[in-house]
Amino acid sequence: MLGFILRIVRSVVNHVISMITAQVNIIQDAVTSPLRGIVQQVTGGVWKGEGANRFVQEMTSEVIPSLVNIGSMNMGFGNGIKKALDIMDQADRQAQSKANELFDVFGKIFS
Repeated sequence: MLGFILRIVRSVVNHVISMITAQVNIIQDAVTSPLRGIVQQVTGGVWKGEGANRFVQEMTSEVIPSLVNIGSMNMGFGNGIKKALDIMDQADRQAQSKANELFDVFGKIFS
């Protein structure tokens, strides 16, 4: 019974995590795409000089990767939840195994 409930919980949690992942990807793209477009315009010659070079360097090496990292932290949270579910599943299997062993012992005693 508990195993059945854990399977349902795992399914629901996996669905929620995939929905969150999709939303994080959409937000990440919505934030970084315009910035990447601006960087492309600058590298295309809209803005020239040392300031333009520093701008492109900072955007591509610091700003955009930092924004992407924020989304990665959310993915790490989801992975932590999945790991917790794996531990719960393992504990459930171990408990079920011990209960079966105990039933076998009692079955031999009372047979």
